[in-house]
Amino acid sequence: MALRGSTQRTLLLIALAVAGAGHGAASRHRSEGDCRGRLTEGTELTLRGSLAANWMPSADPKARRPLIPVDASGVRREESGAIPWCAGGMRVRFPRGAAPARAGSELVLRGQWRTLPRPVLGSAWPRAPGFAGYLAVDTLTLAAPPSFRAHPLLTARGGIEAQLHRLMGRHGPLADALLLGRRETLDRELSDRFAQTGLVHLLAISGGHVALIGAVFVMLGRMLRLRRRYVAWLTIVLVFAYLAVIGAPPSATRSGIMLALALLSTVLQRPSATMPIVAAAAFVIVAVEPMAALDVGFQLSFAGVLGILLFRGAMMRRVPAKLKKNPATRWLVESLVVSVAAFVVTAPVVAHHFGQVAPVSIVANLPAIPLTSLALIGIGAAAALEPVAPPVARLVADGAGLALDGLNLVVDVALRVPGGHAAVARPQWWLWAAAGLVFLLALDATGRMRARVRWAVAGMSAAAAFLLLPLAGTASDGGVEIVFLDVGQGDAIAIRTPAGRWVLVDAGERDDGWDAGERRVLPYLRARGVKRIEALVLTHPHADHVGGAAAVLRGMEVEQVIEPGLPLGSPVYLETLRAAEEQGVDWAAARQDRSLQVDGMELLFLWPAVDVLDAPADPNDISAVLHVRYAGFSALLTGDAPAWVEERLVARYGPALRADVLKAGHHGSRTASSGAFLDAVHPELVVISAGVRNDYGHPHPEVLARLRARGIGVARTDQDGTVRVTVEPGGAEWRTEP
Repeated sequence: MALRGSTQRTLLLIALAVAGAGHGAASRHRSEGDCRGRLTEGTELTLRGSLAANWMPSADPKARRPLIPVDASGVRREESGAIPWCAGGMRVRFPRGAAPARAGSELVLRGQWRTLPRPVLGSAWPRAPGFAGYLAVDTLTLAAPPSFRAHPLLTARGGIEAQLHRLMGRHGPLADALLLGRRETLDRELSDRFAQTGLVHLLAISGGHVALIGAVFVMLGRMLRLRRRYVAWLTIVLVFAYLAVIGAPPSATRSGIMLALALLSTVLQRPSATMPIVAAAAFVIVAVEPMAALDVGFQLSFAGVLGILLFRGAMMRRVPAKLKKNPATRWLVESLVVSVAAFVVTAPVVAHHFGQVAPVSIVANLPAIPLTSLALIGIGAAAALEPVAPPVARLVADGAGLALDGLNLVVDVALRVPGGHAAVARPQWWLWAAAGLVFLLALDATGRMRARVRWAVAGMSAAAAFLLLPLAGTASDGGVEIVFLDVGQGDAIAIRTPAGRWVLVDAGERDDGWDAGERRVLPYLRARGVKRIEALVLTHPHADHVGGAAAVLRGMEVEQVIEPGLPLGSPVYLETLRAAEEQGVDWAAARQDRSLQVDGMELLFLWPAVDVLDAPADPNDISAVLHVRYAGFSALLTGDAPAWVEERLVARYGPALRADVLKAGHHGSRTASSGAFLDAVHPELVVISAGVRNDYGHPHPEVLARLRARGIGVARTDQDGTVRVTVEPGGAEWRTEP
């Protein structure tokens, strides 16, 4: 019996869903078993592969060395030989003084595998293996120079990249990012400024870049009076060649597929609708690589396009007709409408991944996108003209440089707009699901209303659920969390009270190019929905404890700062005090036997004593020691207090030092965690906050031996990442979750 059309469609959708689930599960299994995620810290490796981007050493010997991608053809462990099924993209860091190398070069690299810090917030989704670590190269050998025969795409990429840097001078790194998507040499501060203003999409090869390049190819074909069919096919071939050279990122691939389908519809003289073309592009990308759906570029690209398709028409119909008659005002209004439509849909995705939104981008996009387009056209024209007319090419490159200067000016102005960008909490998955369900239910319940009213009611209902549902989830006693953040070689401990308020103990380290407060502490707190810190406790004024405090004070409301008050003139400590003064934050001294009570949780200061504050030999000697108590649970946080302080604490408090969890003193140094102190505290778990491959050798072997001898469990941020201790309401039970 023949099946009806609706039944056939249903069965087809079910078959596709089952096939997609199986394909996705297989892709996840491959990702989790990838050798890059299984290599351990310090493994000696020999890697042979092709350089995927140019290596250009900086003239500054202290400059940050970027991670350079390499297409590995084989990887060997020094002790056990070749690693099977270990090939593909890997990142490497060249040693200082290494000679320049062009993409497409065959290299043999020897060095040690370095694992990268885990995300500050864990996820059930698999982590991209490419971010698991990199090879710190000790020695390298050039096996073969770049060759179009062996590696045509990589060699072409390297040649174009070198040409861009030669033509554009100081604008070379920005031109490289705009045209080729290479951001290895781009200044991190510049990249952060683009991100804060919501213009970071301009630094990635997005759909707009590919559409512009495709439009240029079509225009050139028309100027050469080629037949329409030839123009379409030639444009498709050239666009996909460009995508192959730059590595086919998902957002650019989406635009390339959409452009190809639109051109094919004109060639075949078949009608086409935009939404099916978008769906086809998504289907192709996910069918080839299911894990691409987790890529933030994929999500933002499709969200932006869907926002424009769904809302642009309806919004333009509401614009007064007189504003659409004049071409200039119509362009301005339409550009603003497109910017608003894209922002509305992409803002939740940006908030989820980056913990911030930038409404100023709605207006900043108006000058930024045309300037970027001018720069792209100028950069491409200069690159094409250089072989035949070098002086003209340099002139055009200078014009493109002016456009890039204008783009930088737009970013600078947008950064200064009050309220133009703000940090927000990361929405939880259940909130997304609830808002989506409310949207669908509202759409179904208003089925008899006019389409415009239905969409408006559904949208407002989903927004209300998104905003109000978190307020309904608060509880009077949600237990306590103590989160030992992975901030490298430093301390930062976030404590959630039973009523959902937060205390922060230390804020991690800061050095050149790295601020743990900005990069780790604030993102974690914002992702947890924290708007205010009740107390910021700074144990002592060393940079690995107070380095990130200034960023925290400027980035989030803080009620009070509590610290020993040692008059130490270090720049980092003085900046912290200035930031507290600028923000009008109250200050209190950390002193022995003083107590802070927050929502039924007590923070009792056991150190410093008054008699050691006058002339300490080392700031560690006055490091604050806190006893966190909640019902039947307690944790002892010792900062960097040395062994002689531990002796004083044992003599003064004795059995009262008992704690379920102990934060090892001084990152597991042999100068702390003495045997007598461990016996007095008698912890079930010791947490060691230390940086991967730190220069101090923390934690020291003798400390680990003392812990093993006493059967004490150990959690380490250098191995386990962020460690969370969760205490159930009432304090009767607790557990640790690395």
